[in-house]
Amino acid sequence: MKIAEYGKTADGRQITSYTLSGGAGAELEVLDYGGKVRRLSVPDRAGVCENVAMSLDFSKPGFGGSLIGRYANRIAGGKFTVDGVDYAVPTNIAPDGLPALLHGGPTGFHEKIWSARPIVAADGEALELKLTSPDGEGGFPGNLSVTCVYTFTRNNTWRIEWTATADKATPVNFTHHVYFNLSGEARRPISDEVVTLVADGYTPTGAGQITTGEIAPVAGTDFDFTSPQTVGSRKAGQYDHNWVLRSQDGSLALAAVCEDPGSGRRLETWTTEKGMQFYAGFALNENLKDQFGRTLFPFAGCAFETQAHPDSVNKPAWPDTILRPGQVFASTTEYRFGCF
Repeated sequence: MKIAEYGKTADGRQITSYTLSGGAGAELEVLDYGGKVRRLSVPDRAGVCENVAMSLDFSKPGFGGSLIGRYANRIAGGKFTVDGVDYAVPTNIAPDGLPALLHGGPTGFHEKIWSARPIVAADGEALELKLTSPDGEGGFPGNLSVTCVYTFTRNNTWRIEWTATADKATPVNFTHHVYFNLSGEARRPISDEVVTLVADGYTPTGAGQITTGEIAPVAGTDFDFTSPQTVGSRKAGQYDHNWVLRSQDGSLALAAVCEDPGSGRRLETWTTEKGMQFYAGFALNENLKDQFGRTLFPFAGCAFETQAHPDSVNKPAWPDTILRPGQVFASTTEYRFGCF
């Protein structure tokens, strides 16, 4: 594994880069700063390795390309109740004038320097990232100890394995917010990529982009990706929603397939999670830059964010997202790269 000094954060913290090797020249370069992805180079159908991962400008605070926690996606009003105790966390978005916590807020995992070290993995190179979030940080209860292991296998699978424990009951919902563009350096809009989602339902949203509590069937709607669909062929590609995955038993199961006809690259997303936010990147624009300082554009990348359903902490009928003392939170997601 290649290890190098990368630079410093805006407030002077040292950042280290780790490069994991896969097969056929593939590489995954990540930072201990937020677990951010700088480069994920995989071969196309001609064997040419190019970067297919997009993060947002590392010099500015942001979620794109990072580990996300303590609570991914939204918590309505920044409020929740655990065992009869009401909690309020700082809100950082307010669409339609309705405030919410997004992706753990400004003190979330994306802005932390994680303790990192290479570890042994049977099928590739692995990096262990560890973090302790103290009781009360970001308004959340409990000391939360988190470990995230990145493995890049010899057959070009990027595996993300989370574990966590807490000394008080606390909401937990983790994800990774990297964007993908399988065209590589061509940087074609992903609206022309073909996506399949292994999901028969989705969670509709209302005012403030907050989930209503309903699980609606995708059949007969523009949200039906159970057969392959070009991203931009419906709804003008304006997808930023959570799908309820077909697999709900916690086993590692296929959640999504994305194919780029031009390069022949194929990405499969596998996860133990029950939900996945598919964001097609339609709101990316020229006011934003990527990790290399390049200007962005609509559909510059798409995200497959495996997670619990948004605002589950306030939806009693949905799967429980409270981690309690004595329990171990565990979640695995794999991004499997290949060609067709």
